[in-house]
Amino acid sequence: VSNCVTPSNLFFHRNSEATRQCQMRRGRILVPPNASRTSSHLPGQRRGGRRAMECRDPRAFALLCAAMFFVYSDQNLMAPNLSQIADFFGYDDDERDAKLGGQISVAFFLLGLPATLIIGLLCDVVQRKKVLVATLLLGQGPCLLTIFVTEYWQLFVLRTLTGIAVGGALPLVYSIAGDLFPPTSRAYASAMVGICSSLGSMCGQGVAGFMGPTFGWRLPFAAVAAPGLVVAWLVHAFAEEPARGVAEGKADEEDGDDESGGKAAYAETYTAAVDDAMETKTKTSDEPYDENISRVTFLTRLALDFARKSRSVISRRTNVLGFLQGVPGCVPWSIISVFMNDYLANDKGLGVEAATSLLMCFGLGAMGGTVGGGVVGQRLYNASPVYATSFMGAAAVAGIFPWLFLVHADDYDGNDASAMSQKCAVAIFAGLLCSVTGVNVRAMTVNVNDPRERGTAFAWFNLTDDLGKGFGPVLIAYLIHRMGRQKAFELGFWFWVPCGVLCALCGLTVPKDEARVRRSAESLRQRLGGGEGETASLLGKGGDKMV
Repeated sequence: VSNCVTPSNLFFHRNSEATRQCQMRRGRILVPPNASRTSSHLPGQRRGGRRAMECRDPRAFALLCAAMFFVYSDQNLMAPNLSQIADFFGYDDDERDAKLGGQISVAFFLLGLPATLIIGLLCDVVQRKKVLVATLLLGQGPCLLTIFVTEYWQLFVLRTLTGIAVGGALPLVYSIAGDLFPPTSRAYASAMVGICSSLGSMCGQGVAGFMGPTFGWRLPFAAVAAPGLVVAWLVHAFAEEPARGVAEGKADEEDGDDESGGKAAYAETYTAAVDDAMETKTKTSDEPYDENISRVTFLTRLALDFARKSRSVISRRTNVLGFLQGVPGCVPWSIISVFMNDYLANDKGLGVEAATSLLMCFGLGAMGGTVGGGVVGQRLYNASPVYATSFMGAAAVAGIFPWLFLVHADDYDGNDASAMSQKCAVAIFAGLLCSVTGVNVRAMTVNVNDPRERGTAFAWFNLTDDLGKGFGPVLIAYLIHRMGRQKAFELGFWFWVPCGVLCALCGLTVPKDEARVRRSAESLRQRLGGGEGETASLLGKGGDKMV
């Protein structure tokens, strides 16, 4: 490092000329004095002949998709063998639904919420690839250790740790994906990530459903976790992190190297923290500079920065509506992921393998709905955001009715090909409808948030989703105790109505919020063109090479 001071040598050069030249008072940006001035483009513009729908780094995106596949393959490993697990621990039916369905879900989705928010904050200010690798290890390690479980408390702890990884992966992946695709094609990127998530969840459930009855309920956990650890190593070894904001034109295309984005964002916060500490010390006394003071100041600034970003994120009405729709919208999904496999296998008499096959058909439909819904949603969004949000809301409400049919039906027979074909067709149709909202609401969230705030935005997005996923099974378990499984499920699926209404209302707010992102990019472009010499003006941006 020749012209700029990094956090590692900051204490030895804090009074040097290079440090003073690298610190800019406005926003406290760490910028090399000889940094090249970068060009900026508005969202959706073609850059140097590059097609708007082209991914900037297909290899990085492929590794992201692989990571999402294995993270979500852990999510439904208990569902096919819920009754077998209950027998293993000596639980009756009520304890099965309350402990394995309700309490484990609370651990999986809710106890990890603080960690999810921390991960969302970190992916805005440090190198996201390292956080993603750590998140993958946190998820796959406990999943692998489940093979040694003999007590309920052990399962509770391990599923909690895996839930932290499942929740934390979402803001990371969408933050990185937002810098790989322009706004005009982010619904396609969201569709691909959604496909991998759905495919992972479906395959994990399939592995558990077909292996569990023969080899026991614990072995599927190890079978899924082992290749997930390999993917974590591949991400560490081969993935390159894109520059923050490059898709909005906030960084030069050549600056998206593997470490520069995280270093620049971290260095910027750290440098400002040291500067604050030095100013305070100068004003108060002549005592020597204390390194520990700057570290405390750095953590304080990090917390304040998260609060500032959270205020900014919540100030956008689209975010508020998008976050709120996840609370009721995830209640029906908790029925599908936690209870439905066991309900079909035992209450409807299908058996574990046939019930798993039926839900895998739903997963195939969800994959098709993710692709088709993403393509249609993107085209509608490009025409008018109102069309896209109305499409999301209508699909959410329509998804209620095929599931009511499957819950009500009593003619299940795993040996009757005609009856099973009918049920599988309905399950595929349900998947087509139910997956439309998720893929489009995530793309919409990317579009209405600045690149420096997307990690924070998706942390809050995931928090509200996890509230629904965590409290949903608890609510359904309570309703099951009061009125039985069938009536509880019927009531639970109607929670998609408020979800659909909130999605539709987003159409009234998206244009204004998306325009704010475009204005931010245009303002930066004008400053760069006006000769201010900044390569960034926003905390958490990436791509400034420290040379």
